[in-house]
Amino acid sequence: DLEAAMDNTGKFTGKGAVYAAARPRYAEELLAYLADEAGLAPGALVADVGSGTGIFSEQLLDAGFRVIGVEPNDDMRTQAEHTLGGREGYRSVRGTADATGLPDASIGCVTAAQAFHWFDADKFREECKRLLTPDGRVAIVYNSRMNGAISAPRDEIFRRYCPEFNEHRGHMGIRSDTDGDLFLKNEYFSSVEVFQMETPVMMTREEFIGNSLSKSYSLVETDPNYKAFVTELRELFDKYHRYGKVAASYTTNC
Repeated sequence: DLEAAMDNTGKFTGKGAVYAAARPRYAEELLAYLADEAGLAPGALVADVGSGTGIFSEQLLDAGFRVIGVEPNDDMRTQAEHTLGGREGYRSVRGTADATGLPDASIGCVTAAQAFHWFDADKFREECKRLLTPDGRVAIVYNSRMNGAISAPRDEIFRRYCPEFNEHRGHMGIRSDTDGDLFLKNEYFSSVEVFQMETPVMMTREEFIGNSLSKSYSLVETDPNYKAFVTELRELFDKYHRYGKVAASYTTNC
C-alpha cells in the first residue's frame, strides 16, 4: 500500500532538487533501442513507475513517447511536475509500483528506472499484468554505480559516515540491479532482451558533491556529521580532479 511504500521512498524527501540536478541521464541510445528493437511505436503510452524527479520520463518524452510518471514521494514528484508539467504528452500521478491507479490494459510499456530495487517484485508483476496491453513491454533500467578512480575512495567516505550504506553494502534498497533479470525471466513474459552501454561523464566539484548527496543513504544537513562528511567529499574531489573535473562513467543496463 501507499503508506508502506513511503517507508522506503520517504528516504528521498528533501533530496528532490539535488537528485534532479546531479543524477546522470541514461544512455540516449537506449531510447532508440526501445523504439527500434523493442518495437515501441511513436507516441506509445509509457508508465514510468518510480519516476522520481522525472529524469527518465524526460528522455522518454524527448523520444516521442507519451508518459505518465508514477511516484509516491511528494518531494520527488513535485520536482518532476515543475520540470515537465508543461510538456505535451506528460502527466503525473501519486502511486506505487503495486498500486499505480491507472486503468486496466491501458499501457504500452512500463518502465522502472533506478527504482526496481524498491519494489515488491511479485506485486509489481501483477500490476504490470493488469496495466499492459497484450503486446506490452516492461523495461527495467539502471545506471550502474559510478565507475572511476574516485569511486572506491568515495565509498570509503560513505562507509564511515552513512550507516545505511553499510547496511545495504552500497546498493540502494533491498535488491541489486541483477534481480531485474530474474523478475523478467517468468512465464508471463514471452521474451527478454538486454541493452547495455557505457557512457563517460565529467563532473565538476558541485556535480560530484550533489551526486553524492542525492543517494538514499547519504546524510542530510540536519545530521551532526553532515559538515565533516561534505568536507571529506570536497577534499576527495580536490585530490582527484584534473582542470576542475573528475572523469567517471556509468553503464546503462536495460
